[in-house]
Amino acid sequence: MAPIGFIGIGIMGEGMASRLISQGVAGSDDTPMVVWNRTSSKCNDLKERFPDKNIEVKDSAREVVESCGVTFSILSTPEASRAVFEGEDGTLAGVSAGKFIVDCATLAESDMKRMDEQVKSKGGQFLEAPVSGSK
Repeated sequence: MAPIGFIGIGIMGEGMASRLISQGVAGSDDTPMVVWNRTSSKCNDLKERFPDKNIEVKDSAREVVESCGVTFSILSTPEASRAVFEGEDGTLAGVSAGKFIVDCATLAESDMKRMDEQVKSKGGQFLEAPVSGSK
C-alpha cells in the first residue's frame, strides 16, 4: 500500500496521526506515515514516540503530498491553512493526478470550495472532513 501523509502535527493532528500509527493503518514498512509540520520538532517528537514504526519526516508539505496517495491535513487557523496549502512548497504544489487531500481543519465554506477547485484543477481529489475540539 502507498504511504499515508499527514500535514499538521499540532494539538489535533498529533492525536490523529498517532491513532493511525497505533492502530496499524500507517507506520509499517508497507505503508509508511509521512509527516510535516511548520515546527519540525513536533514531527521528530512523533517519531520518537513510535521508534519501531516507519515514520518519514519531510522538509515541506509539497514533499508529503508528492510521496503519498492520500494526505491528511489539519492546521490551526484559516491563515495557517491557506499559507501551507497555497505556499510555494505547500500542499497544492505537490498535487498531481490521482492524489487525495483530506482537509480536517474547520474552515469557511468559501475556503473549502476554493481548495476543492484548486486540487481538482490539478487532477487530484479533495475531501472536506472538518473536526472540532482540541486537547
